[in-house]
Amino acid sequence: MFRASYNRAVLRIRITTVTPLRIGAGDVTLDPSGADLTCVRTRHGQHGSTVYIPGSSLKGVLRSAAEANVRGRNFGAVVGSCDDPLDRDGLCNRGASNKARQPTHEIHKALCLTCRLFGSLAIKGRASVRDLFPWSEEAGTEPRVAPGGSNHLSANQLEVRHGVSINRMTGSVENGPFDLELVPAGVAFFGDIALENYQACQLGLLVAAFDQVNDGIAQLGSSKSRGLGVASIAVERIVHEQAGTHAKPYPVEVGALVTSDDAKRYGLAVAAALPIADGVARGLATRFDVQDTAPWLDAGRRALGAQR
Repeated sequence: MFRASYNRAVLRIRITTVTPLRIGAGDVTLDPSGADLTCVRTRHGQHGSTVYIPGSSLKGVLRSAAEANVRGRNFGAVVGSCDDPLDRDGLCNRGASNKARQPTHEIHKALCLTCRLFGSLAIKGRASVRDLFPWSEEAGTEPRVAPGGSNHLSANQLEVRHGVSINRMTGSVENGPFDLELVPAGVAFFGDIALENYQACQLGLLVAAFDQVNDGIAQLGSSKSRGLGVASIAVERIVHEQAGTHAKPYPVEVGALVTSDDAKRYGLAVAAALPIADGVARGLATRFDVQDTAPWLDAGRRALGAQR
């Protein structure tokens, strides 16, 4: 399914923290004045040290939310979610062994809906989630969310909370007190999610995961039971490209670009329509730059619902 490039899209997203956020660094600081449990940081070549949301952390949350949405459901001949995407003997990973390598179309056809989007041990997924930073470098970005703006500064003015671990039998302090670093509520992080050779229903599954986050059902980071990690996700822009050789003057999903034989071999869902948009030729591809993303997100939701 990835030997040829049929279509691709980049979703530019903004995540705003509704409650404080903690994504742990996983190590102990050597600074005696620092907090015991620190937030993850990275170093940007131009803007220095900063907190951020790792793409892997966000992808894990979105995958779990997507699995919860479709687990136990069938979408035609496709299972919504497998029991364990890391089970090497599971349905979605039977082609992972090089000794018993199956043809790609057979591996893809056996995948559940969630593994088709996020990947399995046997084949990569269509969605790639990139790191999110507390600034946007889009042209015309408002000063508040530009590098060095007030949002960037606020995100790195971390809150420190004190906590203890209580023994459930005696009711006394078991561990602690300890300090936790938290990204404050009300700051924004910006990043991209890239889709490759995707179908409208897969966009819909991703949007359903966004909805879980926006409804407060899925939370980001750790210490969720302490009230942390509630956030909102907004899709601010979608850039869709498709191979210009297919002579489609409007955006379409991959199911409308491959041959009917390939669609059947790979077990693709019935193709669904994407909203009409004006395209611009860009090399061998046609690019569609979508600023009003709501119709696209709704089209994804409808395509996902139509598969049941």
